[in-house]
Amino acid sequence: MSTRRTSLISGTGFQSFVLLALLMGCANGTTHGLPSTAGGAGGNLGGTHATGGDATPGTGGVVVTATGGAVTTTTGGAVTTGTGGSIGAAGGTATATGGSSTAATGGSTVVDCNPPVTTYCTGTVPPAALISDFSIPTGTTTPVVFGIWGQSIFGGPYTYPGTVPSCETGTVSAYPLTQTVTGGNWNIQGTVGAYSGLGLWWNCKTGTAAAPTYTAACTIDASAYTGISFTISGSIGPVSSGTGTVGLAMQVPTPSTLAPKYDSAGNPKNCGTCTATTCGSSIAVPVTATATTVTFTWAQLGVTTPDAIAGISFTFTDPFSLNGGYATSPFTATPYPVNITIDDLQFTP
Repeated sequence: MSTRRTSLISGTGFQSFVLLALLMGCANGTTHGLPSTAGGAGGNLGGTHATGGDATPGTGGVVVTATGGAVTTTTGGAVTTGTGGSIGAAGGTATATGGSSTAATGGSTVVDCNPPVTTYCTGTVPPAALISDFSIPTGTTTPVVFGIWGQSIFGGPYTYPGTVPSCETGTVSAYPLTQTVTGGNWNIQGTVGAYSGLGLWWNCKTGTAAAPTYTAACTIDASAYTGISFTISGSIGPVSSGTGTVGLAMQVPTPSTLAPKYDSAGNPKNCGTCTATTCGSSIAVPVTATATTVTFTWAQLGVTTPDAIAGISFTFTDPFSLNGGYATSPFTATPYPVNITIDDLQFTP
């Protein structure tokens, strides 16, 4: 547990957003990226009612009778029978007796996993070098992880796969990772049996000090620093059978090393500009039972534009790459246990 000091985590308040994946993707580890505040709104485009009634406003309109009826907005269309039909709205679910709609042409997807977001690609300067010492401020029970509301940046940690249903599949992974922030440490553990990792999500302030507003798709201007350091300890592996090396790798993408993604409205979802076959790079992170301080320079991390940091994330070795897993049909994973602890994550001066 670290000695607390003035930093990104100074202050008393903390708000977390739904995420991720540090790399601007769905929250809670369904993709590795930054969670978006729009992720919550994505589930409010239609609403659900057991026998009709109100559909959530937005693009779903209002169902005016208990067993179907007409949708009043121009993007809704009409329910043609009391026990079926379809609503051509952009999102949400209809009623138990009124059909369903979630896409512009119908369908049955409940949540927009890639909702429209505002992208802010001009780097935001962090208030201090220390990102987090994962401690709990005096007088509170909530750990502050990455800044607070009102500062230029605030956010938190994520892992994937998570312990809640994926927004894409609606199911929970058979190999979820769990995380805890307690005792001044960030601990991640579980069994890696699918593509798995962890990272930080954040939001950047775009409004005024008196009325702060934030956007989740944004970059950090860390050009005043030389790289990133942290302490880490724990265990990864061993592989349960055959041969293979397991480990942890770190990625710090910038727009030029990040493939562009688009939201469901066709707008840029992140700041990525890389169109090469392979975008970005990673560096191996040593993990031992004894806590060790690891420092990487921007050059080691492949960062040429530290004024636009688009993500800070870690990935475990792909279990399907072990023991010839990709040579089988279907592909076969070799699961392995992980238990690591990270502390004192900061930009190095």
